[in-house]
Amino acid sequence: MKLLTAMKCTEGHQCSLHLSIKGTLHLNENVHGMEICSLSMNTQQSQCVNIIISRKTHVKLKGKKVKLQFNCFEVSAGQHVYVTMRTIPNYCGVQLNQEYYVEDCRNSDVGKNFPDCFVGKLAYEVDRARQTILVNVSDMTQNDDYYVRLCHQQFVCEDAGSVILIQRNDPVKSISLPFTRLLPCLCIEAWPAIPDARRIQMCPFENNTKALWDDIIYNPVAHTLTWEPACPIHVNVSLCRLMKMNNQCVDRLNFPKTAQEKVKYSRVNAHPRLCMKFSTKHGSWLRCPFAHGNAQDTHDHTYWNNPEDSHISRLQIKALAKSMKDLRLSLTPLKNSI
Repeated sequence: MKLLTAMKCTEGHQCSLHLSIKGTLHLNENVHGMEICSLSMNTQQSQCVNIIISRKTHVKLKGKKVKLQFNCFEVSAGQHVYVTMRTIPNYCGVQLNQEYYVEDCRNSDVGKNFPDCFVGKLAYEVDRARQTILVNVSDMTQNDDYYVRLCHQQFVCEDAGSVILIQRNDPVKSISLPFTRLLPCLCIEAWPAIPDARRIQMCPFENNTKALWDDIIYNPVAHTLTWEPACPIHVNVSLCRLMKMNNQCVDRLNFPKTAQEKVKYSRVNAHPRLCMKFSTKHGSWLRCPFAHGNAQDTHDHTYWNNPEDSHISRLQIKALAKSMKDLRLSLTPLKNSI
């Protein structure tokens, strides 16, 4: 069995896709034809055809192999089909099976000629002052209205605002969509206002990963520092200490955490030189949440307490002495101190 996609076009650029099925049948006195069935794995709808060999042809070609071809099963772009082929009559349930994926709209011939692939083109312009994105839709199909929206690409693209309708009779095919942040997962989507329409999508801010590093939250009561990405991203996160001498950020004793979701550090004391380092394949970024005076207890030089790095943040000494002359106290600074 061999499966191919055939395209049938009429005048006026109206084209349809069909499944071309080829097979070979060995004729004998007991075999009179072939049954071919196609099952859509998307809709579970099936269609079958019986190809019967005429008596005259059967007598002429008895004992020989006959090539058969059927081209009339209509399919849609990107459809997943399951094809079976068996003799008439069928013996012992023996049949040939094959799965097939019809070319989708990324195929140049299908994309240019198949109506379901005509979804238009998108262009955009960002107005940062007004926090809006002006979206223009061109090459729309003549008989359809269009929906346009902003969405955040997670497992699916989730709404990031209202869905706006552009009517086919509107002289201007542009709309203004408000945004809050230009996140790397912020996408623009448009699709014809028909059931199960193919969507066109563009995500123009994919490289704007620095917008993700500002989502750091410090809980002064629980002494926790958390970061949760607004978009899916593969990143290494670590705590580091910003040095006075060369402004390099030296990693603490903790191991970097590979994060795709929420990162949380416990027993964290605020300090202006405490920073979080974010590293991806495109580079590294620092965010120091206490650098601008929002730190609490900034005189406290211990800024991350854990079992591997247990400095004393405050030292209180009570001593009894007959006179102050007999009391000697000294403070030895730790190496690499801030």
